[in-house]
Amino acid sequence: MSADPIHDHDGPTDFLTALLASAHRQVSTAVIDRIAAQGGMPELRDPDLALAHMLWSAHRATGSGVAQRLNRDKAVADGRRSRRSMQRLTDPGPLVGRLAWVRLKHRREALRLAHTYWPTDFTALIRNALATLGELAELIEADELYAEAPWQEITRVTLLLERQLSGIMLPAPREMARPEQPGTDYLTEVEQFLDSHAGPLQQDLGNAQQFLTGELVSRLDFSEPDTESLLGADMVVQDLAEDLEQAQGKAQTLRLVVAAVERASSDFVGEDLSQASLDDIPLKGVRWDAGTIWPDEWEAWIRQASKPAGGEEGVLIVASEPYSSVVSADA
Repeated sequence: MSADPIHDHDGPTDFLTALLASAHRQVSTAVIDRIAAQGGMPELRDPDLALAHMLWSAHRATGSGVAQRLNRDKAVADGRRSRRSMQRLTDPGPLVGRLAWVRLKHRREALRLAHTYWPTDFTALIRNALATLGELAELIEADELYAEAPWQEITRVTLLLERQLSGIMLPAPREMARPEQPGTDYLTEVEQFLDSHAGPLQQDLGNAQQFLTGELVSRLDFSEPDTESLLGADMVVQDLAEDLEQAQGKAQTLRLVVAAVERASSDFVGEDLSQASLDDIPLKGVRWDAGTIWPDEWEAWIRQASKPAGGEEGVLIVASEPYSSVVSADA
């Protein structure tokens, strides 16, 4: 089994050799990606600028090595990184495997899709429905179930629950357009990623609503309540609660998926965006750091429009659109 070139070393000399080898591999990867993206050899850059980016890359590699050692010793949490930063670094989501300039190019539409699939907090809506269902269960189990007032309350709470479930609206599933070329274009992949998790949630909510209407709401049409009007209603409520709890779990998963799309559309820490066309792209909310390479004509404007991201050392966030107004990066 081969040894880890960064962590397994016998002394400073071996560590320096491993570090230089790691830097060489990263430079090689960057060159290959640039050639693939441009369709030919990359343009020459200022030697001092190229050296600065290479040193920054080596610095990041060293920091990663140290962080992994601290993690093995359970001493990572030293207050320098927030939990949100660690989640961004360890759970980037599948879409970040796409080229950075492609993700930035389609940022506006990808964020629109994310908000379409998560227009409101579905977990909170389902939680409210579960609370209403609990209230209904208490009414059904009341001692004076067949008195006039409890019947009225059961009707009111049941209809309220029906309105709550019908108010949870997800986008209607639609047939995905086939890309003209082999492979999946980025926006199609984004929508398939979202729809693959929204579809099961939509099905669960639809089944729960149909079950509620068929098994409980249909029982409310009675002029003379008797002991058989809500026979077995407690079992119906229990089954419905299990369905809603399952839907809530899927809603929580969808929330994470939406967050992954947002992260892929906004997190460009350490990314090479030098070949990106930034015209008409919304940049407010984009996260970046000293390792991010911007187009030369945009770098100064973006620095002026950015401010430090709270709780993440070395990370900046674009606070306003660079072409409209600027905010100092030192703010």
